[in-house]
Amino acid sequence: MTDPSEARPAPSLVPPTSLVRTGTEFAELDRLVFEEENWWALPVAEQAALRHRFVAAAVEHHLEHNADYRRFAEARGFTLADLDEPAGLARVPQFPTRLFKRAEIRSVPAQECDVFKSSGTSGTRSMVWRDEPSLERLAGSLHPEGDIWRTLYGDIDLDDDGMMIHLGPNRCEADGVWISYIMTLVEMFASTTSYVRDGVLHLKDAVRDLENALAEGRFVCVAGPPVFVAELLRHMAENSVKVAAGERMAVITGGGWKKSESTRLDPDELRALAMDTFGLADASQVRDVFNQVELNTAFIECEHHRKHVPPWVEVIVRDPRDLAPLPAGETGLMSYLDPTARSYPCFLLAEDFGSAVTGGCPCGRGGTTVEIHRRMKASSHHGCALRLAETVRTD
Repeated sequence: MTDPSEARPAPSLVPPTSLVRTGTEFAELDRLVFEEENWWALPVAEQAALRHRFVAAAVEHHLEHNADYRRFAEARGFTLADLDEPAGLARVPQFPTRLFKRAEIRSVPAQECDVFKSSGTSGTRSMVWRDEPSLERLAGSLHPEGDIWRTLYGDIDLDDDGMMIHLGPNRCEADGVWISYIMTLVEMFASTTSYVRDGVLHLKDAVRDLENALAEGRFVCVAGPPVFVAELLRHMAENSVKVAAGERMAVITGGGWKKSESTRLDPDELRALAMDTFGLADASQVRDVFNQVELNTAFIECEHHRKHVPPWVEVIVRDPRDLAPLPAGETGLMSYLDPTARSYPCFLLAEDFGSAVTGGCPCGRGGTTVEIHRRMKASSHHGCALRLAETVRTD
């Protein structure tokens, strides 16, 4: 086992040979993750058929290799025959995410994994064991060359003409905080500098480098937890600093907020403040990415601020009273079937209330979009971004 706080290279977007398992379903899953240029262009019916195949194969894998999950499924009377039809996906046993705080959940040997952590108000942490194939696929879900990102930066070559201002620590200082690891993956887009060093968010340095990069004609992306982006915007306002970036800038957020409502900005407020302070041309230049430590896929927000679910993930919104699946568009407990995690069963009953719909996004992309409304009030889970915000000071 290694510590994810240690320096490690960014995952490649080219699937290594270790990713290709015996069986057409896993080979096809890797082809979709790493080689398909536009996932959401696939017809909705084809996406659903692929999900059924991929999730069924993943369930079989974890039933074979994870005794805890096998006992969990047997106790619920579940068998693989339940997956003969796509409707059977709703019957796949799902671990409550809080179980990751209490048990070591693995389907591969520990020595093949890194451990990634979240945190809670009680001090307990979710511990998620990821092997290299799982991490590679997670990185692939960010799809930096996909058209959903191209609507941010067009045809600009970010390697040569871009700069990433990462409002967070690098991998060496991340201390296992999952959202920090996720946000460091922005380095796959362009040259990246991290501005949390020794537990201090260096806002003056970030503003200086932002202004210099724009003066040089480079495309700038500010990325970090929304609470840190808000800190940067407030710092610039307090010092009467504004820039006129126009179309040469983007803002990417990921993670949650502080508990204090006095510092929280809703998404519309954050976008409006970013547009004014950075001089952005359009609100579509501010995007959010959804992920949580237990989920092995990122959901990327499109130009219309809807979070698109990659076609391999099944999203089931459940009635909190009896966990029955709810109709499209209704609000309930979010749950996920994610076949990309080889090292643990990523079949999750989350602690968020939200909704999901298929089709109908103004951006024209097909498939499922989700909206996360709020966290369960009974949950003690704080989330990665909050843990990071509580431990970082500003300069």
